[in-house]
Amino acid sequence: MVESYKNTELKNKMSNSIEISQYSEMLHHIVTEIKSTRVVAAQRINSAMIEMYWNIGKRLSVEKLEKGYGGSVVKRLSADLQQEFPGTTGFSPRNLWNMKNFYEFYALADAKVQRCVALLPTKF
Repeated sequence: MVESYKNTELKNKMSNSIEISQYSEMLHHIVTEIKSTRVVAAQRINSAMIEMYWNIGKRLSVEKLEKGYGGSVVKRLSADLQQEFPGTTGFSPRNLWNMKNFYEFYALADAKVQRCVALLPTKF
């Protein structure tokens, strides 16, 4: 009962300054703005994360780390990253190897695609 009284009182105050339909339109516009901004923020965060994974994978690849030879290096790197960024997940040895594999797979795929495109006839 108190809740409906407050809503009625609020509506009466609103009718003096802004029409209820105008308020509904304003609310809808603001809700839409918040939702679309959240989507854009999530997309930017995902893009930044993928770029970070790419760069970490590239560094591991450039260092020519392999499971046997570089296994202890990756384990130490993982431990040091987890210590540097406590509470952050995603820097396990397995994930670091996955970042390296991600980089190598797509870096090589791009080179293969470039070679294939170079073989295409220039006239279509």
